[in-house]
Amino acid sequence: MDNKRLIEKICEAGRLVKENKPLIEQITNYVTINDCANVALAIGASPVMADSIDEAHQMTEISDCLVINFGGISETSLQTMINAGKVANEKNIPIVLDAVGVGATDFRNKSIKKLLENVHINLIKGNASEIMSLAGADIKTKGVDSDQESIEAYKYAIEISNKYRSVCAVTGKIDIITDGKQVAKIYNESDLLSYITGTGCMIGSLMGGFLGATKDPFISAVSGILAMSLSGEMAYESYLKDDSIDKGICSYKENVINNIFKFDENIIRLRSKIHIEKIEHKYSMYLVTDEKACKGKDFYESVEASIKGGTKIVQLREKKMNTKEFFERASKLKEICHRYNIPFLVNDRLDIALAVDADGVHLGQSDMPILHAKKLLGHNKIIGISAKTMEEAREAQENGADYIGVGAIFSTDTKDDAKVISLETVQKMTEELFIPILAIGGIKYDNMGYLSEIDIQGVCVISDILGADDCEKRTREIIEKFKNFR
Repeated sequence: MDNKRLIEKICEAGRLVKENKPLIEQITNYVTINDCANVALAIGASPVMADSIDEAHQMTEISDCLVINFGGISETSLQTMINAGKVANEKNIPIVLDAVGVGATDFRNKSIKKLLENVHINLIKGNASEIMSLAGADIKTKGVDSDQESIEAYKYAIEISNKYRSVCAVTGKIDIITDGKQVAKIYNESDLLSYITGTGCMIGSLMGGFLGATKDPFISAVSGILAMSLSGEMAYESYLKDDSIDKGICSYKENVINNIFKFDENIIRLRSKIHIEKIEHKYSMYLVTDEKACKGKDFYESVEASIKGGTKIVQLREKKMNTKEFFERASKLKEICHRYNIPFLVNDRLDIALAVDADGVHLGQSDMPILHAKKLLGHNKIIGISAKTMEEAREAQENGADYIGVGAIFSTDTKDDAKVISLETVQKMTEELFIPILAIGGIKYDNMGYLSEIDIQGVCVISDILGADDCEKRTREIIEKFKNFR
């Protein structure tokens, strides 16, 4: 995505939230609850603040998005958040988590760890100290404020995005938003926003409004931050220029909310200061196994050599192996993958994935539906799916797939029924979907140039790596070539 495309997406998000008026359930900070409701209304959403442990999960069930705010965390509110979050995961309702104060106390740190172990979050936001602390950096949060500049959290935001399969947004002088395949930086700002209690909480509420309308976590994060930053910037300009305006901070705050109400595509196009850049995705080099492709070489040594060469994720595919042999192979391959700290997936077989506690599964169109697979495996496991058409890919995204394996790009010996699809179809997927698109099917070092004009996030390779005399070297060569045309 380039800057022009990003601006168009933000404009579309603004229209959708006003048209759809999504219901946003918020378990939020009691200090800012009224302001969070007001900005959600101002942007066009319908907020509901049901934070009782007896009903929050039921309110979530009928909502379009759940916003969880750690500002007033307690044992009771944590359990309420977990209960509501589990319902949201089961119903495929997106979740925004505002990591307020994480890093400040042991209780907050333990609480957010427990939440993230039990609930999959679509969008995590925080200031630099909060995000760096969540990523494991030795940082102390100044209460709910940050001692760090947002730009210092750049690499940590990517780590959080990759670890939790979420969009991560860092607020600050320069706002940073990443989904693991791109990073957006927002340069609109106003120093006076720091004098208003809870602008970060309000941004979380705005994000929830956009996410409820669009279901796109990256665009929603950018749109929510931009709405607050631009509104604050415009309010500050009025504050400086108009002598009739009361110079007090309460008048400034009122003007900020007024500007959020007026936030539209004309303001977005005219005033946005955004830069977007591509980054290497965590699935950019994806190895799919096939023992025949090893040409007599040791299977495990060949896979391990590819991992040493830079493979970032491994899928075990065994179409003809009996269950006992498949289980033994999966157990051994998982151990190798985890030794190098990379995800291990099983193709098709949920029973094997469950038995060895794999990091996820890759499903075909005739396999178990995604939502049922998530219920069995848990919502924190990776679910990939094969797709040949735009309709299949769109349905997979709507049902919560983590990535699409699209192909076959070329005819292949490893799958007899694979039909070659057009580059136009692949390109349309990359333009219209927000989850990663990975190309698969007959991909080799010598033919990868065919994909150079398509904005895919990764390539899935089988025989060109496992059949090479030096699997480690071949993996490095493919990675380098992919990086060059990315």
